[in-house]
Amino acid sequence: MRKKQQRNLLIGFLVVTLLAVGGTLAAGNTPQLGLDLKGGVSVVLKPTTATEAGTLDQAITIIRNRIDSLGVAEPEISRQGSNILVQIPGVKDRDRAIALVGSTAELRFRPVLKDSCTKNPSAIGSCIPDEGATLESLGINPDATTTTGAPTTTDPNATTTSAATTTTVAGATTTSTPVTTTTAVQTPAERRKSLEGLVGIGTPISTRDEDTADATVVLPERDEKTSKASKILYQLGPTALTGKGISNADTKAPNVGGGSAGYTVSLSPRDGAEGRDPLNVVSAACFSHADTCPTGKLGIVLDGIVVFAGTVQTANFPGNVQLSGNYSRSAADDLSTKLKYGALPIELEQQSVQSVSATLGNDAKNAGITAGIVGLTIVSLYVLVYYRRLGAIALASLILSFGLLWSIITFLSATRGLALTLAGITGIIVSIGVSLDSNIVYFEHMKEDIRNGRTPRSASERSFKGALSTVVKADLASLIGAVTLFLFTSGAVRGFAFYLGLATVLDLIATYFFLGPAVKLIGRTAHFENNPTKYGLPSNSRGGPVVVAAAEVAK
Repeated sequence: MRKKQQRNLLIGFLVVTLLAVGGTLAAGNTPQLGLDLKGGVSVVLKPTTATEAGTLDQAITIIRNRIDSLGVAEPEISRQGSNILVQIPGVKDRDRAIALVGSTAELRFRPVLKDSCTKNPSAIGSCIPDEGATLESLGINPDATTTTGAPTTTDPNATTTSAATTTTVAGATTTSTPVTTTTAVQTPAERRKSLEGLVGIGTPISTRDEDTADATVVLPERDEKTSKASKILYQLGPTALTGKGISNADTKAPNVGGGSAGYTVSLSPRDGAEGRDPLNVVSAACFSHADTCPTGKLGIVLDGIVVFAGTVQTANFPGNVQLSGNYSRSAADDLSTKLKYGALPIELEQQSVQSVSATLGNDAKNAGITAGIVGLTIVSLYVLVYYRRLGAIALASLILSFGLLWSIITFLSATRGLALTLAGITGIIVSIGVSLDSNIVYFEHMKEDIRNGRTPRSASERSFKGALSTVVKADLASLIGAVTLFLFTSGAVRGFAFYLGLATVLDLIATYFFLGPAVKLIGRTAHFENNPTKYGLPSNSRGGPVVVAAAEVAK
């Protein structure tokens, strides 16, 4: 590799690393800490009856959405056989969290009383403004002197005077006295507040306690991209039927001949008083736009989120119910899965509950950091004593690799909710040895080449290729082990595997883009050529002046 190429690789790696670390510091981000480092609660939940894997997966999704509503970063929720393990770091209200994750979800069919204003923009005043909506976003000017349906304001100095009148009744004359009236004026703040109240700005979302089957509620629509609550709201009436009335839900392909533009979802109601009968009652009300369903729409709610709200196009359903919305295949599959398994709520009972205090978690974090510092110090002293200036390059490679690792962990914590656990810290500590192994393999190759008669410069160039091959094979073995653990284990072991695998990949990158180019560039200097022992290398085994081939000088 030519000198210019080596320099470009080295500079490119340094620039990327410095930008990553600098950007992380500038953003003020830090890694999220897991349960064992931050404290929290761990709960094992077991279904009370035999349950399919798909139902468990849906239960996990519901539990994750519930925990997200608590503002908890990176809960770890996983299946352990037929059980569900829930680990919630940093939770303050332990009892509420436990009650939240263990309660049963219910699929409910409710008539839509009011649309979101986004869904029905022509019905301002009779629709539900989206969460975060303003008067301006709804096309209402709060500074106008007169607004339809809103309070009327006048000039603060305006007065109204009634004219004097004389009335004669049975010979008696009565004269009325003129009356002057000053119209009360709203301040801009009062006018805005009045208008916001009129159109429903700030309509509160119903809490979980308020979301009972027989209540009228205001609930958010599901965001198709995130599968979580969106800012679009609906006001819904009491529950007409629950998921117990649905036997199945399937995705149906587009009916091109019938004009269907997308996939649909087919619901199969159960016959009788639990399913088809109440469904037809609410369908008839929506179809006729009765007072109990003025919008003509029926909403399907799962665990406090509206997963579907569509217009009812028939008063009676003798067969299946088709839910259409120009869905893609993946969106239709997602909805049918929610309806299928949401219609089969499972009861979960607590098998065990374990609390980790913040103090204990902080002690574990400090112990892990201390272990890492002690291990790094001992290893640093070893490589500096044994490899001298090459050892300093090895430490620089290790520091830069760790900087990239820290930046990636922080980025994933901020964007993907990745949590750093004690097992993760252990994986990082183990990776210190893996990273230094790569340096040692290279340096030992150089020492062996010099003993066989090569010059230090020639050894620095030619040894890297053989060393890199060995490093790749060794790191690949570690990576295979890490991937295997990650795929077939759960909990702490999985966290250990992830961080070990990530550190191993970064070791390969640092070796190729920093260690090799750095040593080769230093190897071209006269000081390196004439003082190999100061770099932890043996002197030329043949003794006497070093002779450099003309071909090498030309490189």
